[in-house]
Amino acid sequence: MRVLIVEDEDPAARRLQRLVTAELGAETEVDRAQDIAAACRLLAQHRFAIILLDLDLAGRDGFEVVSSARGSGARIVVVSAHSERAIDAFDHAVVDFVAKPVSEPRLARALQRALEPPRASGPQLLVRTAGRTELVAAGAIVRLSGADDYVEICLASGERLLHDARLDELERLLPGEFLRVHRCHIVNTAHLVRVRTLASGQRVVESSDGAQVPLSRRRARAVMAALTRTSSSTT
Repeated sequence: MRVLIVEDEDPAARRLQRLVTAELGAETEVDRAQDIAAACRLLAQHRFAIILLDLDLAGRDGFEVVSSARGSGARIVVVSAHSERAIDAFDHAVVDFVAKPVSEPRLARALQRALEPPRASGPQLLVRTAGRTELVAAGAIVRLSGADDYVEICLASGERLLHDARLDELERLLPGEFLRVHRCHIVNTAHLVRVRTLASGQRVVESSDGAQVPLSRRRARAVMAALTRTSSSTT
């Protein structure tokens, strides 16, 4: 396997090389380009599995490398201190965005994601959490719960992400299978299991991860209709 690091700062490049070797093995060939011209030359000479791409390369935009890499089969991971450019990065169809300073676990996760077979495109949500920005497949989200200016996103894997956004904002971005069941909760109807009435008389929605969230009275009809559609499609 061959990896290209496009980074103009020597200490950062050396550290990335150490982390790549530690994660992917000493047999991994790692090349380094200090600027866009060098990166394009290497891309013309070799076939790379992964490209780790900085965005600020001596004042030039690292996205220029993406055009040269297009069609090569290389999976691109942006590694940049400019986290505000994460949305631009995903518009360029990169695999992941790793914010500087780079942590070893975060880079390892990005490298493993780059090695996974390309997935069929589908709705995704850009999540900003714990100093990093990443794409989450909408289908992997079980439910979302809002608290002030943050939203807890619960995934089918059991992982929980704290996203610095408001629930109202995410409701507008999520695809149609997501349903607001309460002012503080949104559920993915694909992970909807049942509606229960507690001894107190409060109705709750139970999702596939076993969690229960309150169901408001005015949203009950829509939730019951979604449950009916779900059960019909599985029979």
